[in-house]
Amino acid sequence: MRRFAPQLFAQLFCLPLIAFCAPTLQGQSPVPQIRPEMVQYREWALGNLRRDISQKQYQRQQLLAQAALKNDFRNLQIVNNELMRRIFEVPTNQRPSDKEIRTSLGEIKKLAKRLQLNFAMPEFKSEAAAPDVAMNPGLLLLDKSVMSFVENPLFQELRVYDPELATRASKDMSQILRLSEFLIRLTKERH
Repeated sequence: MRRFAPQLFAQLFCLPLIAFCAPTLQGQSPVPQIRPEMVQYREWALGNLRRDISQKQYQRQQLLAQAALKNDFRNLQIVNNELMRRIFEVPTNQRPSDKEIRTSLGEIKKLAKRLQLNFAMPEFKSEAAAPDVAMNPGLLLLDKSVMSFVENPLFQELRVYDPELATRASKDMSQILRLSEFLIRLTKERH
């Protein structure tokens, strides 16, 4: 009689035994019980998580919008002050060209339109005709309107709303837009 090698015996006997027992071992593992209150809690937690994320995104967008608004407000003053300095304070031979003036006026107009939109200011319809002034007096009127707008107490205390101050700000903004447009046309006509 021949003897089987112990290794061959182990392979022939143990492998089918393992294959036979493995499915029953997996089938005997405990299945977690999912209770309805666990499902409700998970749904509630996911809903709150989504709400928290969207609320944080909204707050972030609000902060970015406020920063952009402050930046536009500040840049309107900077561009206006720089233009007035270059026109009225430098020697005549160093004054900016009409193209440079037009560029600054275009920037003032762009910033004023964005501020009007972001502050939700209505367009103030004026009965007055387009200004008929020369360049330097027109620039002085523009400067006066910009300074009146930025020094409006409505922007100093943002928590207080006064309809009269809001109307004044809207008038100033309309005047800035109208004057900047007129002065841009005036610089084009001077060529």
